[in-house]
Amino acid sequence: MSIIDFHTHYFPDKIARDAIISLEQKGAIKAFTEGTRSSLERSMSAAGIGLSLNLPVATSPDQVDSINRWSEKNNTAPVLCAGAIHPLSENPDRIISGIRDKGLRGIKMHPEYQDFSPDDTSLDPIWKACIRNSVFVIFHAGADVAFKMPFRSNPAKFAKLHKRFPELKMVLAHFGSWTQWDEVEKDLIGLDIFLDTSFTAGFIEDSKFTRLIRKHGAEKVVFGTDSPWRDQEKEVNAIRSLALSDAELELVFHRNAEKLLGLQ
Repeated sequence: MSIIDFHTHYFPDKIARDAIISLEQKGAIKAFTEGTRSSLERSMSAAGIGLSLNLPVATSPDQVDSINRWSEKNNTAPVLCAGAIHPLSENPDRIISGIRDKGLRGIKMHPEYQDFSPDDTSLDPIWKACIRNSVFVIFHAGADVAFKMPFRSNPAKFAKLHKRFPELKMVLAHFGSWTQWDEVEKDLIGLDIFLDTSFTAGFIEDSKFTRLIRKHGAEKVVFGTDSPWRDQEKEVNAIRSLALSDAELELVFHRNAEKLLGLQ
């Protein structure tokens, strides 16, 4: 079975070591790769993953153009790249249309690192530009080990955003909002929103995880690991161990991601 990891991170070789050390210290977690593309590809090979999506995050507006040029240059199999935008970026139409023209299919946004709430109406120009250009948005959702409460995102806020912009193609990392899965079930399950599985296995009971996948619809769930912060091989095995049918695993492991990435 072909497997696509929809949620990974790597850095340019010259900054990878320092980035990993800094993020390990900030989040008190251990990386499972060296943070480089080559180490990610080795991890993919060991896990039987055929394609990964790298998700860069712009932590200031002046990083956006250089990140997107870098993503365009490195958007080649077996690791594709998403684009980036910052909540304070000027002229989001230019940035999002440029992302589309570079062949990048989506953007990653992180409410904690970028200091925004997903239901903030000042961001509406970004969501409208994404809709016009058929660019999906993958959000970090819920708690983050590198930050303290209160967190800037939660299921209710994402549900509010979806209600205002139902055409916006949203992917919520960490199965809707990390460690807030009762709220996910209440506010998000069943909506036309994709949920990824990154950093979720082992933090939620297998029976509950399986039930929520089925209740939401396996056709709206994508496999992700959050590599280098999770071991890709163990994450593949964790999803395979759930009581899902072969047809459901096909959807989660690659068919849904293929549609989002325009590979079909």
